Amino acid sequence: MVWKHYQTVDPLKREPQIGRGLSGVPLLILHLKFQFSKSIKSSLTIPTFLNLTYPLRKNISFPKCPKSPSKWWMSLWKAVKDVFCIQILGGLTLGSLAIFILVLDFNSVDLCYDKQLNGHWDSLPRKIQAIIVSAEVAEGYVVQMWTFLLIITMFGWPLVKKLNLLNLNLLGAFKDTCYRLFLQVFGIYERPRMSFPLNALFLIIVVMNSILVGREIANNSENERRRRLKKTIKVSAILAAQLAFGIPIASGLVYGIIPMYDRQNETYRAVIAGALPLLTAIPKVIVRLTAQRIDFLHPGDSHVLLSVLYSAFAIVFRVMQAELSSLELFIILSLVHGAMDLLERLTIVVRDYLWYFIYKKINRNADAEAMLSADKFRTPRSMRFIADMSIQMILGESTAMVAAVGFIQLYGFMYSNHGLSFSDMHLVADFFIRVSIALSIDFAFNSFSFWLQISYFNIAVVRVWKKKWRKHMVVGLISTSVTKCYFTAHLFAVVKEKHKSGATMRQFNCTGPFSKF
Repeated sequence: MVWKHYQTVDPLKREPQIGRGLSGVPLLILHLKFQFSKSIKSSLTIPTFLNLTYPLRKNISFPKCPKSPSKWWMSLWKAVKDVFCIQILGGLTLGSLAIFILVLDFNSVDLCYDKQLNGHWDSLPRKIQAIIVSAEVAEGYVVQMWTFLLIITMFGWPLVKKLNLLNLNLLGAFKDTCYRLFLQVFGIYERPRMSFPLNALFLIIVVMNSILVGREIANNSENERRRRLKKTIKVSAILAAQLAFGIPIASGLVYGIIPMYDRQNETYRAVIAGALPLLTAIPKVIVRLTAQRIDFLHPGDSHVLLSVLYSAFAIVFRVMQAELSSLELFIILSLVHGAMDLLERLTIVVRDYLWYFIYKKINRNADAEAMLSADKFRTPRSMRFIADMSIQMILGESTAMVAAVGFIQLYGFMYSNHGLSFSDMHLVADFFIRVSIALSIDFAFNSFSFWLQISYFNIAVVRVWKKKWRKHMVVGLISTSVTKCYFTAHLFAVVKEKHKSGATMRQFNCTGPFSKF
């Protein structure tokens, strides 16, 4: 008997995986049915059963159930190796790129920042003004293209090309350029006045991209006009959700929390820095619950919908932690962050399930209890989503820590009274000490959480990382780069009080970029 090929779907791949032949119990049952159809009236005895199954037992090997590692420390060692690749290798790589972006930013956009901050823009040489405006134009392109970069990461180039999104987003970024050049030409280039129209332009671009993609998805999935409109609104809202939540949170940080943070002493600053992640707690829950129930995006791409709320704001929060002068407070905050991240990853299913139950109860849904018992929060899509989010959280936090400590030490170097000499080596030493301590603490918590996820929760975090590590690195690079371009000027306010005496005594050389070097 010749058996045809069959297909088994691998959840990590978009295409089915081809297998050869039937095997095991399904083939045995099929063979027995074939034999019994020929002699249905014959009685089944043990010799008859052995004769019928002889060719199967001779030629077919039954598949064995996958065995867990014989020793618990084997799975722990596997978790440690992968966490090392994600956090140490991946985090240090992206963190180094972030520091490189900061070096360029300090010597272009934020050149002579002490004078810019005090309203002495007109006193700057025209050459320096031209360098600053040119650099801000380049940063403006990166920031205005943020949502485009997220969409092309999720949906790929074919959809972007079909909707002509590249040209539309470049046109929006070009308007940003024209606006900045117009203000500079007419001598009214002042940051407090110019930020609001640019923020409005960014919001328009976000809404435009979301609606265009939502309409395309609705046209391909719905036939009725009313249902297409409803689907368009739903998809557009999901795509724009993280930035819709992120814009007011960023505004609250820039105009409210950061100025309040500057006025506090060291202890209150530590309390504020430790409590800041609560700002994004509810938006994360809302977007996370939505991302697990969408039907228009591959499960392996759903984590991009939360990259802003996790990776981008992690950098801001870590800068506030790294700014603390007390090493003891720095270590305490690192322990608190590590413990909270561990609990967040291990309890993400339970928390989402409880939040969803509360939501249904508030809406007086009679099927709320049935939904809890239906095990809807451990579907293949949700498990893949949790694996991706666990990787992004580890990668984002380690990148944020390296970038944050690098930002603090680079600020101290740029606004010191010395040139590039051995007198600044304490900044380098302090950088490695703080990064080593923070990454070591996070490494211990992350290794333990990885071990629990692969051993007890059956979440394929290791396999997802090995298959999709390039995608996660690209998403981390986008979030890190755009966050540094947008928040660097605002983060100066976090650290300027700490280095105020040095910044005041030193007259910053405004003859050109990289003059400090």
